[in-house]
Order: sequence, then structure tokens, then C-alpha cells
Amino acid sequence: RYNNRFGTLAQLDNAGNFITFRTNIGNSVTKGLELFVQADWPIRNKIILSAYTSTALMDARYRDAVVKSGNQNTDIDGNFVESSPKIITRNGISMRIYRLSFALLYSYTASSFADALNTKEAPPTTGAVGLVPAYGIVDLNASFRINTSLQLKVSVSNLTNKQYFTKRPLFYPGPGVWPSDGRNVSATAILRL
Repeated sequence: RYNNRFGTLAQLDNAGNFITFRTNIGNSVTKGLELFVQADWPIRNKIILSAYTSTALMDARYRDAVVKSGNQNTDIDGNFVESSPKIITRNGISMRIYRLSFALLYSYTASSFADALNTKEAPPTTGAVGLVPAYGIVDLNASFRINTSLQLKVSVSNLTNKQYFTKRPLFYPGPGVWPSDGRNVSATAILRL
């Protein structure tokens, strides 16, 4: 439970002018479950297959809350809390064969709202509010231990070059969406002295 969440309300000042008042707007309640499960299967001597999932299920909603919408205040009781997807899951498999290892990771984040009003479609002017669509990305990693002192690693993040975004900011660096990185490849040499 998060009491007295901060937000904005529409009010009139003493002269009858409309103002935006920053204050506590109400409460929110988040219920959820986090789960991590991993299994390892030795296939042969020095060959191991592993699988895991790390998953969070959440239901975050406003309770007894009101927020500014234009020049009015709107009851948002029962609306989803912004930037709170219902599911976030990371699932992977890996195989180690002697000094060589591979890992494949699938990450999924469900859709979420960018604002407390739960706006579904972004207005064409800024794109700062609206639904943040669900997305899934795949990462691939490989590692080879040459000897006890030297190891080589290669990682490919966002293997399928998925285009997605995670936020719809209102302010800096400007209203709109923050696109995420495309495919990214990195190679690393680790030398232990």
C-alpha cells in the first residue's frame, strides 16, 4: 500500500484563475507474486543443461484517488498505476560443455499505462500519454575459457533487433517516447593475473 501518492489537481486560486496544484492525490495498492525457479540437468561429465524463470505478476491499482484531467478532477479509483505491467518475466536456458557455455534469454514485459488516467491511445500532439505496448526481446551469450587466466565472451543483446519503447516521458528530454536500443553486440576478453 502506498498512501498519499503525489500528483496534480485542478483548482481555482483566490482570484478565480485556474491553477494546477501539486499535492497528494490518493492511495494505491499493489498485490503480486515474484517467482524464481531453476533446474540443472547434468547430461554427461562436464556437460550441464540449465533452465530458469524469474517472473513477477503484479496488480497495482489506485484507491480513493482523484487526478487532474484538463480543467477538471477525475476519479481514478480502480485505475492501474502507471508504469506497472501485470507481468515481467525473464526465462533462459544455458548449456555448459567443458570450457564453452551458451545462454539464451527471453525477456517479456506486458503492456502498461503511462498515466494515471489510463489513456489507451496517445494524442497526436506529444505521445507522452497512452499505452506502453508489451514487448519481448531475446539475448544470446557465449563464453569460452581458454585457460585459468583467459576467458573470451560474446554477447548479443536484442538478437532480433526488436523495436520497442519502455516510457512515455512528459518532460526531459521532451514529451514522446524513449526508444530502446536495437541489436547490440559486444566482445570481452577477461585476463586474470
